[in-house]
Amino acid sequence: MWPSVSGAVARAQAIDTIANNLANANTDGFKKDLPTFKEYLSVLEREKLEADIPRGPIKDKDLHPLDGRDQAFVVNDGTYTDFKQGNLKVTQAPLDIALDGPGFLEVSTPNGVRYTRQGSLKVAMDGRLVTSEGYPVLTAQPGGLAATPAPNVQPGQGGPSTQGGVAVELGAAEIAARTINLRDAGRVSITDQGDVYAGERRVGRLSVVEFSDSNGLRKSGNGLFEVASPSVTATPIRETVVRQGVVEASNVNPAQEMADLIRAQRLFEHDLRAVKTFDSMMDLESNQVGRL
Repeated sequence: MWPSVSGAVARAQAIDTIANNLANANTDGFKKDLPTFKEYLSVLEREKLEADIPRGPIKDKDLHPLDGRDQAFVVNDGTYTDFKQGNLKVTQAPLDIALDGPGFLEVSTPNGVRYTRQGSLKVAMDGRLVTSEGYPVLTAQPGGLAATPAPNVQPGQGGPSTQGGVAVELGAAEIAARTINLRDAGRVSITDQGDVYAGERRVGRLSVVEFSDSNGLRKSGNGLFEVASPSVTATPIRETVVRQGVVEASNVNPAQEMADLIRAQRLFEHDLRAVKTFDSMMDLESNQVGRL
C-alpha cells in the first residue's frame, strides 16, 4: 500500500507545481519549475541484520532476501527551475528590455542584491530607473562610467555585487551611486551592451551578469533570483544581448503544461484506486475470512 500512498502524495505535489506554472504563463520573464522524484529504500535507513533462522512459516523472501527492495517508496525530491529562453515580445516601449541570452539584470532589494529576467522598467518619482516592483536597477559601475566590469569585485568598484559567488547587501550610499537617474532625461535609448543614453548623454550601463551555473540560483519571489550556492560565480555578460523595446515572455508552454497536468492527475487517481483496492483486501481479510 505504501508505494501507492507515497506516489499519490508525490503526484499531488507535482500537480501544485504544474498549476503554479500555468498561473504564470503570462508573467513576463517567468521561468517554470519542474518536479524531481527519487526512489526511497527503507533498508537504507536501518542497519542490515544478520540472517537468522526463520521462526514461524517460511516465506519466499526468507530464502531470497530482498534487503528492503520490496519496500521502495516514491519521494518528491523537490523542484528545479528551467532557465530556457522565453519568446521575445515587441512592445516598442523605450524602457522595456529583454535579455537575449543567459544573463540576469542586477537589482537592489530590501533583502540585498537580487537578479531578474523581467525587463519592464519604469522611472520612479525620484527619477531612478526601477523594475515594475519598484526595485532600483543597478549600474555596472558607480555613475555608469568605466568599461566592462571584472568578475567578483567588491560592490561599488565596477563589478557584480558578489563575494565568493554569494550576493552581498549594499549600503545606501552604494545604492545611490549605482542607480540610473532619468529625471528629465527626454528620449532614452539602450544599446545591445546595456549602455543607457538620455539623448546623446550616457547616463549608465545596466549591470547584466551571467552565472557559471544557473542551477545554483533559487527563486525569492516577484520574479527575483538569489545565489544559493557559494560555488556559483557571477561574471560580466559574454553571450547576452540587451534588446530595447522588447520583453521576454514566460517560458511556460500552456499546451504542454495542460497535458502534464492531465497526466499527473490520472496517475494520482490511479494510485488512489490502488490504495482502495488494498483497503478492500484488508477488509475482506479482517472481517470476512475470520468468520469462516
